[in-house]
Amino acid sequence: MKDYRPDDFDFNKTLGEISAEIKKPNILVCGATGAGKSSVVNYVFGAAVAQIGHGIPVTRGITKYQRADAGVVLYDTEGYEIGTEKISKYKANVEGWVNERSNADNNPSKKDETSHDLINQIHEVWYCISAGNKRVTDMDIDVIQMLKAKKLPVTVVLTQIDNLDAEELVAMEAAIRNDCQVEFFRTSVATDPAVTAALQDYLQWEDLIRWAIDHLDESLREGFISALKGNLGAKKRLINHKIIPLYTSGAAGVALTPIPFSDAALLVPIQIKMSLHIMKTYGLDQKLGNLSSLVGSVVVSESGRLLAQTLSANLFKLIPGVGTAIGTTVNTVVASSFTAAMGYAISEICFRCATAVFEEGKEIVWTDYFNGENIAGLMAEWFKVSRHG
Repeated sequence: MKDYRPDDFDFNKTLGEISAEIKKPNILVCGATGAGKSSVVNYVFGAAVAQIGHGIPVTRGITKYQRADAGVVLYDTEGYEIGTEKISKYKANVEGWVNERSNADNNPSKKDETSHDLINQIHEVWYCISAGNKRVTDMDIDVIQMLKAKKLPVTVVLTQIDNLDAEELVAMEAAIRNDCQVEFFRTSVATDPAVTAALQDYLQWEDLIRWAIDHLDESLREGFISALKGNLGAKKRLINHKIIPLYTSGAAGVALTPIPFSDAALLVPIQIKMSLHIMKTYGLDQKLGNLSSLVGSVVVSESGRLLAQTLSANLFKLIPGVGTAIGTTVNTVVASSFTAAMGYAISEICFRCATAVFEEGKEIVWTDYFNGENIAGLMAEWFKVSRHG
C-alpha cells in the first residue's frame, strides 16, 4: 500500500475544521444573584466553558460565553438582588433581548448567506432558583411565564438543595410545580462526602442533562454532548450512532468504484479525521498537546497493516454483503466496514483513557492505550460482534 506519513497531515487544522462543523446550541442561563448559575455551568460543562473574565457583553445585563473549542454558547443574565431597583428592570431586559434575537431570526436582511435560523435563536433556558432562599419569588414566576410564552423550552434548576430539610424541599417543589408549571431538577454542588451521600437519592443532574438533550434539535445535540464534563456514556453513544457512521459513509464514497489494495491509503485521511473527532468528543484533545499527533501516527502506521491482516484473516467474510471481491480490491463494504471497526477501536480506547483520566484521576501512559495491538484486538472484536448483530 502507498505510504502516508503523519507529516502529511495537519492535525491542528483538522481539529479546527471539526470544531467549525459542529453546530452549537445557545443556552440562556437566568436567575437572581446568588442562585448558583456559575456553579451549575461549571458542574455540567467544566469551568473552562465560562471562565470569569472571558465573557463578551452583548447587551446591558447579558454576557455571552463562547470558546472556539467548546460545543455550546452560554448567555448569562446579570443577577438581581431581591428588593432592589434592579429587580424591576430584570424581566424587561431579558424580554427585550429575547425579542431582539427572535426578530433577527425572522428578518432576512439581518442574516448573511450562510446563516440559519438555528444559529441565532435561544434553544433552551435554564432558570436557576436557589433553595437557600426557601421561596419562589414573583419575579421568578413572571420571567419563567414570559419565556414560556415565547415558545422557548424552559426548565428550573433548583440549586443548593443541601440548604433544605425534607419538608422545605417538598414545599419548594410544590411552588415550582404549581406557579412556574415547568419541569425542574434538584441540584447541589456540595463537596462534603456526608452531605453528598445524604443527597444521593435527591440529585437530578443526569435528568437535567437528558432534558437538555431531548429539547435540542437533532443537529445541535453533538455540540452539547461534546461540551459536557464527564457523561462518557452519552459521548460513547453519540460517537457510535452518529460520528462513526459519518466517516464510514465517507470511506464508502471513496471506494464507490472499487480501488486496488495499493490505493487503500486514500482511506487514511478519513480515518485520521474520524479518530481526532472521537478524541475531541471525549475531551482528550485538550488533555495533551501531542496526543492528536500520537493517535494520528498510530492510525497512519497501522491502517495498511491492519487492513492487510483483516483481509488475510477473512474477517470481512463475517459481514453480509462483502461477497468475494476482497482479494485485490477494496469495495464500499470493505472500506466502510474497516473504517467502522477502526472507529469502534479508537472510541473504546478513548473511552478507557477518559475514564482513567477524568473519572479516576489517574496519570496514564498514552502509548499503553494507543498502539497497534490494542487497535487490532478491538477491531477483531467489532467484526465478531457484527457477525451476530
